[in-house]
Amino acid sequence: MKKVLHIAPTPFFADRGCHIRIEGIVRCLDQLGHTNTVCTYHHGRDVETVTTRRIKPIKNYTQTTAGPSKYKLWADWRLLWLVLREFRTSRPDVIHAHLHEGLLIGIIVKILFFWRSTTLMADMQGSLTGELDSHGSFQKLPFLKPLTHLLERFLMWLPNAIVCSSRHSLEKLQTEFNIPPHKISLAQDGADEFESSAEHALTLREQYKIPAAATLVVYSGALLESKGLSELQEVIGRLANEEIHFLIIGYPTEELEEYLRTEDLLQNCTLTGQVDFSELPKLLSGCDIAIDPKHSDAGEGSGKMLNYLACALPVVAFNTANNREFLPAGAKLAENTADLANLILELVKTPDARTKLAAASVHHFSKNYSWNVTRAQLNSAYQKLT
Repeated sequence: MKKVLHIAPTPFFADRGCHIRIEGIVRCLDQLGHTNTVCTYHHGRDVETVTTRRIKPIKNYTQTTAGPSKYKLWADWRLLWLVLREFRTSRPDVIHAHLHEGLLIGIIVKILFFWRSTTLMADMQGSLTGELDSHGSFQKLPFLKPLTHLLERFLMWLPNAIVCSSRHSLEKLQTEFNIPPHKISLAQDGADEFESSAEHALTLREQYKIPAAATLVVYSGALLESKGLSELQEVIGRLANEEIHFLIIGYPTEELEEYLRTEDLLQNCTLTGQVDFSELPKLLSGCDIAIDPKHSDAGEGSGKMLNYLACALPVVAFNTANNREFLPAGAKLAENTADLANLILELVKTPDARTKLAAASVHHFSKNYSWNVTRAQLNSAYQKLT
């Protein structure tokens, strides 16, 4: 059994897919008998089951949403010093570095303490270049894209081992960066199965005053351009005249709310804002259809997708490599935003097909994507470490 020091360069925990994975990975390693400590930013809330060390607070840095921040470099600098102190005193067997910034910090620590020969495990949730591109980071300075790709390639060769959140991410590392297959393992995103009931649906509609006759379509996740905000807005607009209501679980809500107000669509949607992750299954299980409007394919896993499946929801999404892997046979995949709207409408008008796809979703999840599967994959990856 190993003592594991996790580097999480993010405001853990903040009800985001990235954070859900980190908590799930730590929980799986706990169950396997390893001892875990997470070093992270000053903000975010503590998770009772996770031993957490935080940097000193940075004034005015309160952002918990995904995306760039002018404070992030300063936070990562402080995180480096926190990890150095924790590494020196706790003497971990493994540095488990989450995300690319965490990997860079782990590399620096490993170099500075080279005589300890500590194993460095990189935990990758997708491509750095692809993720920055999806946030529009290269629009003004396009020459940075090949440089970032070169840096990413360099970083990927330095850890002792790599675990990836999806098979697509694993394949990208092998094909784009020529990482030897023996160095990479799959430790996919997971979720906990949740048994839905008619009572959840009734309670949800009463709580948010949702019309009883409307088919309830749900989106859960960050309300950002990189996550498909524009596509989500277009789908809502296209289905405005149908007996459909959208439950939008996520934040920040300001941009979407302004769009809905301008287009006179507020009556078609309910925006919950940020919701505690522990409450998410109850909300999802009361819905009829789920949508994932993200079009980019940076290789990361999809926590929201797994939670949709775990709550037996039929899912409508774009036709990407990740979505083809995550969703069961017969899933509704779209080539463009008009397709997304049409596929939702098709499921609304064919309840039998919706029921069949919901059953296929939960069966596919149970077989392939529960945390039990992830735990076995992690166990295999850690057994390879020396």
